[in-house]
Amino acid sequence: MLEDRKRFIYAIGVFVLLLIGMFVWKNIAVKNVEKKMEAQHAQLIEKSQQVITSKTYELVRLTTIPLVWVIRGEMIRENYGQIDEYLNQFVKEPNIKLILVVKPDGTIAVATDKKLEGAPISSLFSQDLVEQNEISISEDEKGTMRIVAPIMGLNAKLGVLIMLYDSEKINIEAAP
Repeated sequence: MLEDRKRFIYAIGVFVLLLIGMFVWKNIAVKNVEKKMEAQHAQLIEKSQQVITSKTYELVRLTTIPLVWVIRGEMIRENYGQIDEYLNQFVKEPNIKLILVVKPDGTIAVATDKKLEGAPISSLFSQDLVEQNEISISEDEKGTMRIVAPIMGLNAKLGVLIMLYDSEKINIEAAP
């Protein structure tokens, strides 16, 4: 009877050790799965942000082309009042912060911020922007895109359009 009791206690001890071992193993397995899921979640968010940024670049570029054509026509007619109306309507759209039309000499001809009109572009940006002959898009550390597009006349460059656009970022905390 004493021996049966020892076997019973021994069996319970082995059973308890097995339960503790399974519990520890389960916790380790769950932690590993959680780490993998967090890494996958971060990769998914990063990839999604890259796709959103790429599509935003494409759409901003596509939007800029017809805007430059319209501005070109009005610049040829020297109708800067109409350009001003276009830009003021355009800047009402979400995320568009500032639009400038800069003459080849570097003077800001039309701006959505009227205080900037007549000022040299060098007071805001590099004078080199006026020399660009292709649409370029760059982004600063805050996520603001700077779109620079040349406005070409028939025989000469009429100026440059500069637009600042705040792109949206994925908020990791808000993601499920």
